[in-house]
Amino acid sequence: FSYAQSEFNRATQAMRQPGSSFKPFVYAAALDNGYTPASVVLDAPIKVDQGGSLGIWEPKNYSGKPAGPSTLRGGIEQSRNLMTVRLAKDMGMKLVAEYAERFGVYDKMLPVLSMTLGAGETTDMRMVSAFAVFANGGYRIQPYIVKQILDDKGNILAEAQPVIAGDESLLVI
Repeated sequence: FSYAQSEFNRATQAMRQPGSSFKPFVYAAALDNGYTPASVVLDAPIKVDQGGSLGIWEPKNYSGKPAGPSTLRGGIEQSRNLMTVRLAKDMGMKLVAEYAERFGVYDKMLPVLSMTLGAGETTDMRMVSAFAVFANGGYRIQPYIVKQILDDKGNILAEAQPVIAGDESLLVI
């Protein structure tokens, strides 16, 4: 989009639901807290009482079919909604929210089960930065847009210096 037409930066300002792209953070919390890729979690219908007048929430898998007992590896590979909700319920949403905040997806995540399926809102930049933690060996860095500026002879005029995002940046995953 043209900056002249709109100064709104869709990468850093637009709030969007991450959907299933949030699931790796749930699974990272699980792997860091006693689960293994071979751990088995039930992928079966689940009903969640939301309290008050909100009623019962019944998440579904995209396929509409439960897979039964499945390994964590299979659950993330197949993006199983029911299994992810059950896994988060077992670990506790406080832990899932803590991981989402440590990865930088949210500043303060609402600790409700629907968030495990990406029901919250965040920016594309925050999601990209959070996924970079996996590639950076568990370190969270401040994202930057321009890596280098070169002159016409290829000499570096300026270069970004990645900044580790503080003590909380070291994630044991």
